[in-house]
Amino acid sequence: MATCMVLGLGPPSAVAQELTPAIVDLSSHNQVSLTPELRARQGISLVIHRASMGLDMGNFSDADYRFEEQMRAAASAGLRLGAYHLGTRTGSGAQQADDFLTLVKRVCESLPALARRVLLALDWEPSNPDPNSYMNMIEVGRFLERAVARTGKAVTVYTGERFLRERRDEMASVPRSWQMLGRQPLWIAKYNPAGYDHRGEPSREIPWPDVAGTPWSTWNLWQYTNGEHRASGALPVSRIDGQPVDRSVFRGSRADLERFKNTHSWDCVYKTR
Repeated sequence: MATCMVLGLGPPSAVAQELTPAIVDLSSHNQVSLTPELRARQGISLVIHRASMGLDMGNFSDADYRFEEQMRAAASAGLRLGAYHLGTRTGSGAQQADDFLTLVKRVCESLPALARRVLLALDWEPSNPDPNSYMNMIEVGRFLERAVARTGKAVTVYTGERFLRERRDEMASVPRSWQMLGRQPLWIAKYNPAGYDHRGEPSREIPWPDVAGTPWSTWNLWQYTNGEHRASGALPVSRIDGQPVDRSVFRGSRADLERFKNTHSWDCVYKTR
């Protein structure tokens, strides 16, 4: 089983950090089996699956057709559950939040009582090859405000390091959304390694995701690989059933990760309408 790793991140003066490689995220594109062996072999304890997409993805219900099936499988395997919504430019942020929560709640209520705890996330990035096909800042703020008010829980925000860097001025132009973003956990994606060794493999140096100039002072989760490219040779290769999958580390120990999940997971009961 993969355990925590104490790794030096950033410059030599940086304090060594403990990273826990225990998270995978999936969508209908991933044809993988979620079984107890996933925890036993690879130390995975949290599966975050795409639940829904914005209102312009061409999907009949804007829902990921494998979401319910995979949530049931993950719960049966004893894995903790997460769900994310891919935000788009079509439809208000509040409406997308409502649609997302309606779907997650319906699926959650079909699970055994002990499994009804779901970490919620918003995927904030371009939704197709058009670089401008992302949810704008005002609607991001509205999505988060609506979801937090209705669930009483923070929403983890997934986005890429480069995307964040390119959106700094846009984020700063909407102070209310900036503040709302900064109150949510950050799940950042960065695959580029610091360099390569003589075999062409990623070096074992750990490149620190840069969040300077953004609403966040640090990150909580780091998606370091899409299964094909990874940021460091010191971090696990990610393949399940022979297929490449996205994999993330949590910044902290396994005990810290358990506390994070317990603190931020929704019990699928609305706090407000």
